[in-house]
Amino acid sequence: MAGIGFAINKVVREKRLTSKPHAFAYASIVTVAPLLLGELVLLTVFILSNLAKVTITDRNLIVAIITYGLLGSLLINGFVSLVISRYLSDKIYSRDIRHVLTSYWGSQFFTLAIGGSLYGIFLLFSHLGWLYGTLAWLLFCELLLSWNVINYLTIIKDYWGIFRAFLTTIVTTLVMSVIFLFIHLPVVIASLAGIIFGYASFFILATNLLYQQFPNKLDYHHMFDFLNGFDDYWELAVIGLCTQLGLLGHIVVIWFSQIGQQVRGFFYIAPYYDLTVFIASLTMLVTTVRFIVSMEVDFFNTYRKYYLSFTNGATLQEIKKAERDMTDSLRKGLGRTVWVQLMVTLLAISVGTAILNALPLGFNTTMNGYFRILCVAYAVYGMANVVTLSTIYFGNLSGSYRASIAFALTSILATVASLYTNSLFYGFGFLVATMLYFVMAWLNLEKISSNLTYQILGRQPLIYREKEGVFHHLASFLNQKMLALTRKGNYEK
Repeated sequence: MAGIGFAINKVVREKRLTSKPHAFAYASIVTVAPLLLGELVLLTVFILSNLAKVTITDRNLIVAIITYGLLGSLLINGFVSLVISRYLSDKIYSRDIRHVLTSYWGSQFFTLAIGGSLYGIFLLFSHLGWLYGTLAWLLFCELLLSWNVINYLTIIKDYWGIFRAFLTTIVTTLVMSVIFLFIHLPVVIASLAGIIFGYASFFILATNLLYQQFPNKLDYHHMFDFLNGFDDYWELAVIGLCTQLGLLGHIVVIWFSQIGQQVRGFFYIAPYYDLTVFIASLTMLVTTVRFIVSMEVDFFNTYRKYYLSFTNGATLQEIKKAERDMTDSLRKGLGRTVWVQLMVTLLAISVGTAILNALPLGFNTTMNGYFRILCVAYAVYGMANVVTLSTIYFGNLSGSYRASIAFALTSILATVASLYTNSLFYGFGFLVATMLYFVMAWLNLEKISSNLTYQILGRQPLIYREKEGVFHHLASFLNQKMLALTRKGNYEK
């Protein structure tokens, strides 16, 4: 989401009475909507399956295929999203947007080639069946395309266009599923086909928004330039991947616990745990929205002044004052964000459980216990994520890189250890991992902020050299191949 700050700054600079609410609306739509979209689509299918009186077996199969697609696509997107965001931020900062659309299609081809191949191999051995397997693969590929287009939507400020795209996805999913059910297609096929049509509509509308914002001419010689970022900022790729592993790993482990169920072949679910995870994860989104607006706008101003003081000939006293202003702004922003998250978590635990018990979701005492544990865990993760993003601002990625690896390993291993306890304690492994992640992220931020001058000046190389690793060579190779293919196509025409 590194590009979102630039778009929000454009909104706030308008200086209108509605600028701040619009900034919150934009941040909410871009950050909250992707997760809500997946959950609302899942909920839509769940309601339709109930109305169609689907058997438990078919409903579990639908839920399992959707859940596997969501988790697998988010894992692949986690590997590429931060690097792509960094690439886009650099382009916007240097006011060079000529190749944004070109890189968009290059990143779509890249993620689809990697993710589609890996998931296709998994489905071949999953014993799901060729028809269900094909639908599952198509859904996974569309989810990959959708998450990647969202990486690019963060740099535009057409929030109503983005909102319409999300809304159209829900409506299309609902309408197409009903049509397929009406013509007497099997329920599983009708539901999955409806979702595929829904996400296809989102991809088309979102891509159209990008074409309205950026130059449409594609320069194929630069289509895979974004891959250079995997050599220059490989820590970002590891941070994104490990963060997703930590967030999703505990869910997969619980599938193979005593409360898990085998649906078909390699497809498992844990209905009690999965549902509470989806709902509890929503409580951390308030922190994300608050951080993006408060920190990436208010903090960015002091951050920019501090960095400019080094190049504008400021005295040492002026630099120190700019540093104090920046760190004060950071601490105040973090403090406000933590308090907001605390209030949301307390409300979710106290009032949320009563509401969930009243809804026809089948909540019971065990699920209430999971919900309380997971609400606290996601609250701690939300705060840890905010602190981690703050440290990334200063360009020192090594601490965040180590913290994300520790988070991923602890989340999986602690959850495995919890399998040997009473099932009522499931979720504590993830809670322990988030607490460790928060402590490591906070200590890293304290270390950086206590010696900022050294971080800015002492750690930087005297002569910058672009790293020419595997991804640089891969980018060059793919760019040349793409250029040759397009020239050959034009020649044949």
